[in-house]
Amino acid sequence: MHQLDLCLWMHGHGAGNLYGTDDLASNQGLTKAGNCLEVGADHVILDLQGHAIIGTGTGIGILIQSSAHDTVVQGTDLTETGQAIINTWGVGLEDDANNVVIELFRQIGGNNFNPHGNAGDAVLLQNATGVTVANFNASFNGGTGVDIQGGSDNRVFNCDSISNAGNGVIVASSNINTISNCSINGNTGYGVWLNTANQNQIFTSSLNGNGKIGVLVGCHKEGKCTGNKGSDLNHISSSGTNGNGGAGITVEEGSSNNQITNMSASGNGGTADLIDNNPSCDGDLWFNNAFGGASQSCIH
Repeated sequence: MHQLDLCLWMHGHGAGNLYGTDDLASNQGLTKAGNCLEVGADHVILDLQGHAIIGTGTGIGILIQSSAHDTVVQGTDLTETGQAIINTWGVGLEDDANNVVIELFRQIGGNNFNPHGNAGDAVLLQNATGVTVANFNASFNGGTGVDIQGGSDNRVFNCDSISNAGNGVIVASSNINTISNCSINGNTGYGVWLNTANQNQIFTSSLNGNGKIGVLVGCHKEGKCTGNKGSDLNHISSSGTNGNGGAGITVEEGSSNNQITNMSASGNGGTADLIDNNPSCDGDLWFNNAFGGASQSCIH
């Protein structure tokens, strides 16, 4: 058993279990890259035991390196009452490794009483596959709540991504991910943006009151997209997209064979609550949705 009592780098193979014994701050020492905790070993369990990791606006609070596959990073465990906080870093938590579990964080960012989170993203997955991110709050950050770049087969559930200056969730060049049971509300940008992202699922979530579109499928004219701009074969179901600054849901031209079912969409800005910019919806299935207005008669 290892104790964790300052910002440090954990490396090697099979480092075992590590436990936080106190709050950590950037003035206790950083890694050479300017981060607080760097996990380089595989099969590590890092339990912060409800403690806080506080930075000064730069670096990464916790970096899980690509070598640290099959690792668990948790803010607490079931025997503990408090959950950990990661705040005031450039990025709260970045994972570059596969088959990682990240869970049980009270805050990766700020809250209503302290609306000053991390300068950039709360959670960033870089080319990671098979990752579970669950039971966490990623709000009041300067970037995006959950940013998935590359990789596949990741799960995000039981989360809050609220009042971020960027977007609630981005899934970019990444396929077969699932977002469920999340409150993705009041973000300055999009609620969820599926950008060149296929076969993803969004269900049983709220995507309300975001500054732009609640759910954007494909590449919007203001987006900086590369390669194939379409997002295909996604399923969005059993969620609410209400009161957003743009449409509730928009499927952009070039994105096809998406399914949008059992959704509610009302009180959104723009020209309609539900928008499909493909001629005659081009294979997109809109079924059993409740909405105030739609851009085409193929939307039901």
